[in-house]
Amino acid sequence: MSGPVSDPRVRPAGPGVATMHNAGLATPASASAVRANARAVLGLVAEEADAIEAAGRLTEPVVRAFRAAGLFEMGFPRSRGGLEMRLVDQVSVVAEVARVDASAGWNVAVLNAGGYYAGRLGADAYRELYPTRDLPTAGAFHPPGRADRVRGGYLVSGDWDWGSGSYHAERIVGGCQVFDGGQPVREDNGKQRLLGIWLPAGSVRLADNWRTIGLRGSGSTSYAVAAPVFVPSQHTFDREARPNPDSDPLNKDVKVAHFPLTGVCLGLAQHAVDIALAAVRGRGGDGALDSATSQALGRALTEIDFCYAGILDIARRTDDVIFRPGETLDRVQTARMTAANTVAGDVLQRVLPICLDLVGARHVLDTHPMQRVVRDATTALAHAGTRATHAGALAAAVVDDVRAAATNPDADALAAEARS
Repeated sequence: MSGPVSDPRVRPAGPGVATMHNAGLATPASASAVRANARAVLGLVAEEADAIEAAGRLTEPVVRAFRAAGLFEMGFPRSRGGLEMRLVDQVSVVAEVARVDASAGWNVAVLNAGGYYAGRLGADAYRELYPTRDLPTAGAFHPPGRADRVRGGYLVSGDWDWGSGSYHAERIVGGCQVFDGGQPVREDNGKQRLLGIWLPAGSVRLADNWRTIGLRGSGSTSYAVAAPVFVPSQHTFDREARPNPDSDPLNKDVKVAHFPLTGVCLGLAQHAVDIALAAVRGRGGDGALDSATSQALGRALTEIDFCYAGILDIARRTDDVIFRPGETLDRVQTARMTAANTVAGDVLQRVLPICLDLVGARHVLDTHPMQRVVRDATTALAHAGTRATHAGALAAAVVDDVRAAATNPDADALAAEARS
């Protein structure tokens, strides 16, 4: 991995960065600039999509463009000079990119978690590890590695799977269970302590084993630190920290970092509908919109509209809480936020077969764009974030708390009563 730039005001130089700026990218100093930049690079993502899939990772032109556009900086806290973009903006950016190429959108979502993690560092460690904020950070927590406590830090080793974006990452984090004197270190709840640990660059070996049905370009290869390596304690954070209302907004709850990944299923569903709509329009003539076709296409369009509206509403409601000083999400709000990805996955599963029927049998051809959507959807839906257990956690939270607002309309009604 390349070394960091010493001056935090200087963005990394490299082939294509200046060209991308000349093509209209704004300095990523605000959420609006980053959102505009995301739209500006979509053409490049489309041009590189085949190469991304063939390489099994983002291509270098796309990596440089994303870095210049600020697409890896959305999660850095304002207290560190970062953008601290609201979840509604982050998930929208991911969905826009994933609508063009799901692997690219996946990388944007995952590598942005580095900003969240960086916010948990002390001031000195932050300056050491992040002299600039466009240093993408990959990471995986399962299976956990091992961290043996020693003076000043830990001896760390492990094998991690699902290291999305590791090929391009300037920093790599590994989740490690903590041991002291060979014995597990336990939290108050009895669970073994799990730390996120910045791994020394020279010790990490990529397995290059990401061979999959879909999301091939996410580069989610396994990686390992074979021989125990020393990591100072200041280069770690509590992966399962309790919610803290006094933390930076995006770090008040550790589960917040996962929310932008919801944009991948949203973007994939939108991409499927885009292809189906183009197929229907391409037929022309009076038969282009018979009754069955119009109803099927209408169902798909409606699914997209309501899913987007609902998830963006959840994002705004979550933002309203975490961006208020001294407040954090309650159990129901956390569960509802986490269940958003399950809902996006459900909608993708409903929309995709409708779109396949509208496109017809040609989607099985390697040359047809729908084939990649099908494969990418298969892999995206295998991710733990789309599992039905998250919806179950929401139900359990509502059942357990008789004072909780069971639905968002109930929450609105309670808020109105409090104001009156």
